Amino acid sequence: MTRNIHDTFAKEWMQELLADFGQVEVEKPVSGEVRTIDIVFYPDVGAIDALQALGLMGRMLSQPSLVEAFRNATPQWEILNCRDKSFDVRAELRRQAKARKQRLREADEPMLWILSPTMSPAMQKRFCVVEKPRWGKGIYFLPAPDRTAVIAIHHLPKTLDTLWLRLFGRDKIQAEAVKELLALPPAHPYRQETLRHLMVLQVNLKIRQNKTKDIREVMMSLAPAYEKWLEETLDQGRQEGRQEGRQEGRQEGQVEVAMRLLQKNMPIVEVAECTGLSIAQVKKLRP
Repeated sequence: MTRNIHDTFAKEWMQELLADFGQVEVEKPVSGEVRTIDIVFYPDVGAIDALQALGLMGRMLSQPSLVEAFRNATPQWEILNCRDKSFDVRAELRRQAKARKQRLREADEPMLWILSPTMSPAMQKRFCVVEKPRWGKGIYFLPAPDRTAVIAIHHLPKTLDTLWLRLFGRDKIQAEAVKELLALPPAHPYRQETLRHLMVLQVNLKIRQNKTKDIREVMMSLAPAYEKWLEETLDQGRQEGRQEGRQEGRQEGQVEVAMRLLQKNMPIVEVAECTGLSIAQVKKLRP
């Protein structure tokens, strides 16, 4: 179940994060049996330079790309399944090009990026992967015809360049990435929306009845981001309230936070505790 919640976070965050840079499609169906690919992305030519603000992730996505994100180390059968879906997408693109009497260039065929916490030496050997100097450590490329690479999140160097990918990691890796995200200037273009999606992930985990050890660990990793998002959203409402000189304005941030938490089915008592509103005020906001 944690895998499903993690999938939702990955899809929703990347869909919003990449919307300004190109065409994003979530859960794209592929031919044959009913299967989907997490993210399909085609960058806009004019947005390639702007994508570099996302560091390593931006360089990866500066070409047509398929992205599959996994919470746990990706087993062999999942890598094969992802690769098969990639082959299906590429075959469909070739059929479309042939129908238009055009030739599909290899550079126009999407690259498959599999995000995995780690990749064992045995798995690396099995798939004959290689690292490429210009991409750095932790990115394992399968043989060239596959147009596939596994990003082993826990093998990436801890730099700003890899921050956006390390948010997909586990345990200490994810917790450290969250701290680095919080240390970015508040005006950073992708900091606030990323915090918001991490908040949604945290809420989805909080409202689960039976919390496994894995879920509790994720919640601990995300707690600083959740608290910071609440603090900054409430502060923004208070500042707007002071500018407007009205009590309604001072509560604007609290109401916004409460509405979002209610939409995620968080219990009313917990919403009141998080926002500083009374239980009666929260009940009035409930749809």
